[in-house]
Amino acid sequence: MPPLNTDTLDGTVFISDNLPFLKSLDNESVDLVIIDPPFGKRQTFEGTITPPLTADEQRIERELMETWEVYDAATAYELGLEYPDQSGTTAKFEDIWSFRRRVQQGAMERFREVCPGAYLLINATRRTHSDGIAAYIAFMVERMLEIKRVLKPTGSVYVHCDHEANAYLRQMMDAVFGKDNFRNEIAWCYTGPSNTPRWYPRKHDTILFYAKSRVNKFNRDAIRIDYQKLETGKTSGIFKSAATLSEDGKVPEDYWLESRDGMSPVGRSSIERTGYPTQKPQTLAVRMIEASSDPGDLVLDCFAGCAYVPVAAQLTGRRWMACDMSPRAWTVVRRQFHKHPQLGIVTEGEVAADDADNGKIEQKLENGNRVIKVRGPHDLPERTTVDDPPLSAVEPLAELRYRQTPRETSAQIWDAFVDEWGPQCWYCGTQKVRDRRELHLDHIEPNRRDGTNDDCWNRAIACAICNGNKGAELTPERTIQMAHDQGMIQTDALRREVLEGFRSRHMWAKLRWEQVKRESR
Repeated sequence: MPPLNTDTLDGTVFISDNLPFLKSLDNESVDLVIIDPPFGKRQTFEGTITPPLTADEQRIERELMETWEVYDAATAYELGLEYPDQSGTTAKFEDIWSFRRRVQQGAMERFREVCPGAYLLINATRRTHSDGIAAYIAFMVERMLEIKRVLKPTGSVYVHCDHEANAYLRQMMDAVFGKDNFRNEIAWCYTGPSNTPRWYPRKHDTILFYAKSRVNKFNRDAIRIDYQKLETGKTSGIFKSAATLSEDGKVPEDYWLESRDGMSPVGRSSIERTGYPTQKPQTLAVRMIEASSDPGDLVLDCFAGCAYVPVAAQLTGRRWMACDMSPRAWTVVRRQFHKHPQLGIVTEGEVAADDADNGKIEQKLENGNRVIKVRGPHDLPERTTVDDPPLSAVEPLAELRYRQTPRETSAQIWDAFVDEWGPQCWYCGTQKVRDRRELHLDHIEPNRRDGTNDDCWNRAIACAICNGNKGAELTPERTIQMAHDQGMIQTDALRREVLEGFRSRHMWAKLRWEQVKRESR
């Protein structure tokens, strides 16, 4: 079977539960994923559609749902869809989580097999937070495993969240993508009214930026900004940043300010306003898209209710796909694209209504304008890569080694060593006076590397120079060799003598430790 043709999917909105949608995509077929999922807020968000749906928009929604055999909330639920408010005035989504409603036993069993870190995190989240947030993390793990699969090796994912679950999402992303593929925890900062009598106002969201691999795209030059010349103008609902780009400008830091970067939340008077209470501005998506993809790349948003990512992708010359569980998302997508007439977008609903539009749409199509499409839960892509990519071998956890409580003080060990062997450095053989300022008590296995014990079997007497040379990196053998190289040990024969002396002393210290243990029982 030939690979899935993503060109035919370009500019398509899928109304579906995003898990079966993601499972329908080929391995390594997407360049960039940007999502604004639910935040685990444990509430239903409700806003007022701006403006309310017209009679024609309501008709198109009804006809689409009838095509998909969705007639009421019950049939929508069976297909994994959210039945939209039929008054055409309300924008809402549920952000309430429970294991009984959201998590299947088979999913948890799969996590334990393919992503044990995520499995353990879900159980830990139940203890440290709640069953609800644990169910939310389980929901996100299922989707992140699929997102990782569909991303190309050069691809990246941006995940929008806030204080409610960002700490748990960060650990989940480490478990799925690997901590070495973490790139940034971006703070999107904004201002506004607040009444918080017992804490500071919470006025930033978090965007977690992870890569598929170490070769991810990141176009620094595309997002350099000269903040001294920042001039933002508003045109067709999106801030134009071209005038602020500069070859000599700086790459934006990992905190994005509404006043500095033109990334204000979508206010009531904004032309972008849809009515959804958690809508994000298109400028936010533009920066992520320009940084982590090239023109012509395929951008995916599988929580696309407000359409901010598809519009930003179109404005920046990228291909895109979108998915959302609510049929109302198609209405919002159509509206948002119509706010940018320069893009020349025609939607499938308009094509069907050509006669009522006096041929205007037909004229648009003749002029080469683009048609964006909608597909339902029965019309998902046909995946051609049958097998999942091989999973990395899950390494078993090593047996824990704990730091032991020492049975002697450092002073007792130092005195015992000097009493037995004299005031002499074990690494270079230099004789010193009996003074702890002259001879240090060194850890043979350093604390900073993997030192697990302060007892005498892991200690040695070292002069200040050898102790500094050894640091946290050198073995005793290399420390002795360095003393020879620096002229502190005059001949190669003396170097061998010092090395044998060190080994004899170390063996004696181990035997002494056995005696100390017996006597302290």
